[in-house]
Amino acid sequence: MTWCRLLIGTSVLIVGSLSVGAVPLAESVSADGKYRTVLTVSPDQPSLADMVTLTLDVICPDGNVVEFPPFAEALGELDIVDIRRTDRQLILTATPRRAGPTPIWAMTIQCGERQLEIPSTEIIIATKIDTENASLDNVGLTTEPIPEPQWHIYAIIAALILAALFFLWLFYKRKNAEETEEIHLLTAQEQALQRLAALLESRKHESDVKGFFIALSDIVRWYVEQLTGIRAPELTTEEFLHKIAKPVRRWDGFSHQSPSSDSLESLAPFLEAADFVKFAKHVPTDNEIMIAFHRAEKFFQESC
Repeated sequence: MTWCRLLIGTSVLIVGSLSVGAVPLAESVSADGKYRTVLTVSPDQPSLADMVTLTLDVICPDGNVVEFPPFAEALGELDIVDIRRTDRQLILTATPRRAGPTPIWAMTIQCGERQLEIPSTEIIIATKIDTENASLDNVGLTTEPIPEPQWHIYAIIAALILAALFFLWLFYKRKNAEETEEIHLLTAQEQALQRLAALLESRKHESDVKGFFIALSDIVRWYVEQLTGIRAPELTTEEFLHKIAKPVRRWDGFSHQSPSSDSLESLAPFLEAADFVKFAKHVPTDNEIMIAFHRAEKFFQESC
């Protein structure tokens, strides 16, 4: 019965070794024929691009424990990527490092108390390059000329950008001009009333009464100068009132007429009160301050 099993196992091993893609590399048989190991390789003509499979089969009597040799990450010039073991078989999957002859080291397999030796051998790793027909003619290069940059497209884009920036600049320039024109179109009366309101909002009359009256007087004199052309800041109050009473008029761009007699009558007390504060060091009451302010305001409102 034992010889039958050995014969069947040997037949299976031989058939498996001769299967497609598996080529016997080396084998070892004991003197009594009961112990045998066979090393095969697949594919039969491996190349650098192939995964190489080395299969080590062991045939021995039942009851023997097979111990395969340990393997690290490489077997000669083969880098091992996978190891699979069964009771009677070891399968190594590896990748070759280079083309040409690749040695396979000798191996010792422990089978029970017996040691089986697989002699060293080698496999030939092919490069799979046909040197006779090798050519660089069909490596994907093209003889067509490289297209020149489309400079005219870039020029058109640049011109459009410059045109957009130019029109944007014109828009803002025109807008600023319109705003400036609006400011310049304010009448002397409107400007005087704006300055008067700003002076009151500053609350200067609460901290510097003299400075408040000086600023108030300057606004009035500036306004009269805009209407008549008289250099009001350079004149005394008496000289100023005398000159503005005359029909002197120059065109200054404002559509105003000379102050009326009624407005001049309201202006004289205002200037005299301002001089009294500025030069006589008079300290006016809150009521007197507001009276002076409203006289100036009334003068601006009724002078045209």
